[in-house]
Amino acid sequence: MAVNKQLSQFITMNNHKIGYLYIATGDKYMKEAIVSATSLKKLNESANITLVTDKNIDNSLFDEVVIRPVDVKHFKEGLLYKVRHIYRGSPYEKTLFVDTDTYFCDDCQEIFETLDFFDLAVAPDPTDPHKAKYPKTNKVLAACETYNTGVILFKKSSNNELFFQRWLEIYESKIINQTVGKENDQTSFIEAWLESNCKMYVLSHAWNARTPFFFTLKDAVKIIHGRHRNYEVIKNELNRLPGRQHRCWLPIQKRTIKKKQGWEYQLSLITDKIKEYLKL
Repeated sequence: MAVNKQLSQFITMNNHKIGYLYIATGDKYMKEAIVSATSLKKLNESANITLVTDKNIDNSLFDEVVIRPVDVKHFKEGLLYKVRHIYRGSPYEKTLFVDTDTYFCDDCQEIFETLDFFDLAVAPDPTDPHKAKYPKTNKVLAACETYNTGVILFKKSSNNELFFQRWLEIYESKIINQTVGKENDQTSFIEAWLESNCKMYVLSHAWNARTPFFFTLKDAVKIIHGRHRNYEVIKNELNRLPGRQHRCWLPIQKRTIKKKQGWEYQLSLITDKIKEYLKL
């Protein structure tokens, strides 16, 4: 009877169509994942969350814990563990993967509707200086910016099956051949996408607010992506200006400022000229 109950729970757990995914190894990242998952559960108690890790963890926040051992040979390449397990580690048809250093500011269920039209979705990376190379010619694509792989929305599909496998192959090859240099997994992500048939949607910074860096916003932030002692303070500052007001995040000052537009911008120019004239 107990076995049947456990089997029933397992089947129910794996039949969820929509869910959230964390990948973490080591105490530091496990603690971060718990903080992030807690913020999600406060906003959506029914959210299905899976954790992929190398050791068992007993925490009710996670509906499923998938144990995957660390490849000792590549232990220092923590990002490779993520790339290796992100697709097959998810039991969901539609998945929102988030890094451990994230914090949910709002319920994100609406984002999954994007996958009715696209295979995956990511946001731009504000500062990554590395450029992808076109795989067939090894030519640098100078105008092709990278996307941040700390928040990835994706669905299970034949297109994505090939894409995520190719992402792993490219990134792993760079590590083995020691050609990865200072770049992370994000250029390999783009290079794999160039070979794929995946339809990719570009999310706004509201869905992946990389708070260590400067960026602009026009909507309320859904997910903070950065390490902070008090996420609620950062959330309130990011979303301090109501509505869809265009604003800039200043990371050093940890505050947002309103972007001047249209008549406001013209008025500010006139005001500055008057001030300069009065100083003469």
